[in-house]
Amino acid sequence: PGTFMLDTEGRVIERFFEQAYQERFTVSSIMVALGEAADGTDRNATRLTTDHLEALAYPTDRTVAPGNRFSLVVDVAPKAGMHVYAPGAHSYQVIRLRVEAPEFVRAHDVTYPAAEVYHFEPLDERVEVFEQPFQLVQEVTIPMTREIAGMAAQPDATLTNEGVLEYQACDAAICYTPVELPVSWTLEWRPLVR
Repeated sequence: PGTFMLDTEGRVIERFFEQAYQERFTVSSIMVALGEAADGTDRNATRLTTDHLEALAYPTDRTVAPGNRFSLVVDVAPKAGMHVYAPGAHSYQVIRLRVEAPEFVRAHDVTYPAAEVYHFEPLDERVEVFEQPFQLVQEVTIPMTREIAGMAAQPDATLTNEGVLEYQACDAAICYTPVELPVSWTLEWRPLVR
């Protein structure tokens, strides 16, 4: 099972496959994976603000069903003169999205964009950072089981994924105390059509 993305001339430019036919990427999650900006303000977004950065956390889909593979997104904008650490060959605390999803949900690895290299002249140190706005994407799969289908069929049922955005920010002179920002995404269930 899979989804093919075509360009305007009908050529396949991307493909998205799953191991089981019961589990499929949502269109919104595919668009985010392709770098198409989702409008977080239109998707049950939560705004997070600290002295170091602004962030907007939102799901790619407002409603989900058993078998959906969707994404939890955090758009991060470091404030002027600030940077946070990206994954790389260093021992600094990397910005991290830790999702504590319900047991029946499968969380995949967080997707990071390409990092910039910051040169800290006093130590002649070069380290991977994010200084410009960037996006963290956590893909999540809801397995297709009878029990989960039963939950989705309940009236007014919701699915909540809790999480924490962890980071340590620095400017040209100071590295600030590490921060943990709680975040959650609440989605409505869409029952299966039989």
